[in-house]
Amino acid sequence: MRKGKFIVIEGISGSGQQVKAAIVALHKALVELKYDVVECANPDSGRVKELGMESMLNWPFGKNARADFLFEGAVRTEIFKNIVAPALEQDKIVLCKQSSISSLANAWVSGHTKHFDVLRHFDKISRGFLFEDEIFPDLTIFIDVPAEEAYERIEDVLEIHHEGGLEYYQQMRNFYLKEVSRWHGVRVDASASRSADEVNAEALAQVKKILGL
Repeated sequence: MRKGKFIVIEGISGSGQQVKAAIVALHKALVELKYDVVECANPDSGRVKELGMESMLNWPFGKNARADFLFEGAVRTEIFKNIVAPALEQDKIVLCKQSSISSLANAWVSGHTKHFDVLRHFDKISRGFLFEDEIFPDLTIFIDVPAEEAYERIEDVLEIHHEGGLEYYQQMRNFYLKEVSRWHGVRVDASASRSADEVNAEALAQVKKILGL
């Protein structure tokens, strides 16, 4: 019987198009390989209703990094308990659009670094640690868009401005590059010099490795 796999697709702010394209391509390819696939996403202000949690507040995500981290941990607990764990028990593949690294990265670039070990521990609890059912990624794929390209898309095209400017994106990317190895991670170059097909093919190759294909 096939064992379920938890695969996380990560990327910095401004890499959303590439991350989404990778998930779509992976989902399609895995279905064609006869795998059952479930998708979920990192919690933020717009996703509580998708999770069936109508009673949750529509938290003003992005206003308070400390509160955002606590809110994300609470919602992530629901995601892991009610979506990820049941799917893995049924031997399905779960594709998750960002997870723990994105929360930790946002806390890091917002300057919440003094007690970072506590933030890590809180994130572990949200994934089931202390309750003897912690779920850890079988594979994390970092879709690596250069900071300058991410900055241009967010700041110039979408006109969403971060106080830190380009340095904000550089710090976030550097955090991802250092962090991803903790999460059974691989980096996939998604710079403008590469086509979407090349990026998605490399991501699929990494997934096939953990599936023994």
